[in-house]
Amino acid sequence: MITTIETGRYFHVSGMSPREIERDLTKAVGLAQEGSKGHGWLGVLISRHETDLYTVALSPLVPFGQTLEREAPEFV
Repeated sequence: MITTIETGRYFHVSGMSPREIERDLTKAVGLAQEGSKGHGWLGVLISRHETDLYTVALSPLVPFGQTLEREAPEFV
């Protein structure tokens, strides 16, 4: 399930199965990439908070046109 926090910029992704999570992460990344076109200096950051909870967000920490994955500090 994708929950839009800020249109084109910030999404929560959760799911019951790895297949569902992967599908929704792919879709959320696509939405964020579309949103980044209006902000030519933000890339996409995927953060895993729990095994079934992720965020996908535009971030100044990631170069434009790139996507970075990380473990959120509270997950490690």
